[in-house]
Amino acid sequence: MRIVFLIFSFYLSSVSVAQEVVKQGDFLGAETIDFLPDWFKTTFMDLSEDLEEANDKGRHVMIYFHQNGCPYCAKLVKDNFHDKKLVAKLQKDFDVIETNIWGDTGLSDWTGREFTEKEFSAHMKIQFTPTLVFLNPQGRTLLRLNGYQSIDKMHTTLDYIANKVYLKESYADYLNKLKKNKTGKLNLHTIFASPPHLLMRSENLPAQKVLAVFFEEPNCTQCDFFHAELMPLEQTQDYLQQMQVVRLNALSNEKLITPSGKRTTAKYWYEALKLTYKPAIVFFDKTGNEIIRKDAYFKQYHLHSIMDYVLTGAYKTQPNFQRYIEHKSDKLREQGITVDIWK
Repeated sequence: MRIVFLIFSFYLSSVSVAQEVVKQGDFLGAETIDFLPDWFKTTFMDLSEDLEEANDKGRHVMIYFHQNGCPYCAKLVKDNFHDKKLVAKLQKDFDVIETNIWGDTGLSDWTGREFTEKEFSAHMKIQFTPTLVFLNPQGRTLLRLNGYQSIDKMHTTLDYIANKVYLKESYADYLNKLKKNKTGKLNLHTIFASPPHLLMRSENLPAQKVLAVFFEEPNCTQCDFFHAELMPLEQTQDYLQQMQVVRLNALSNEKLITPSGKRTTAKYWYEALKLTYKPAIVFFDKTGNEIIRKDAYFKQYHLHSIMDYVLTGAYKTQPNFQRYIEHKSDKLREQGITVDIWK
């Protein structure tokens, strides 16, 4: 009996030692740009004053929300903010103000309320970096771009704001008019539920699964990329199998009923949601409330993290997605798993 006890004790000690020597996983993909363009506005972070100055000059304020280590922010700075034609438009018609979503620098918004940078970012419900917010002179948000956007998309966006097209039509309508070929088929996949799409759900009549609504369009390069590179991944399929998944043509007049019970069309719902990218994915909980949206270019790690955030219910206890993905990455690395946030 004593021999058995000694063997068992030795086994436990061995397991304990093995656990202690687990090497922490590497952290890859993070990139911080230590400098920002010198044409960014020099500001005392009084946004009321900044808006007034911009209005006097016939310009618009664009707030650039970022964070250290964000590879999407680095791409925006290295590519977009160093593209000569794009920079010329920004310098001509915009005052660009940067703020770090985890920063402690104080600022005052257009109503006179005092915040730190991180408090202001939370107040503005910033979930992704980079995020670009375009303001009118009164501080109302004219347009919001969540996540990295291409140089071409940025050109289109700056023209829409600088020329005040927003006074006449929505951003979605503006993009639709610029699209040359609106006909064609969407990428096929068996996971998408067939119409009619009656998506209503409520506290009294909750659904059995969370809902993922894809918005795509024909002849869409980024949609094709998503279906070729991200959709076939085993983890993508595993996540989506646990959801109710619907795909809509954002240009179409297909009729549907939204989670809140409103009758509309795919085109008008895309516009009402103020989406700016295709493919966009909007996630709703079992009672019809929006959880989060993918409305920009994201690679595998962030896409799967969004889906994990939804399915695990982490959003119920951690309203900030950036904090969630940070904690998720730390836990994986503690298990010896390498994390590559630019994968």
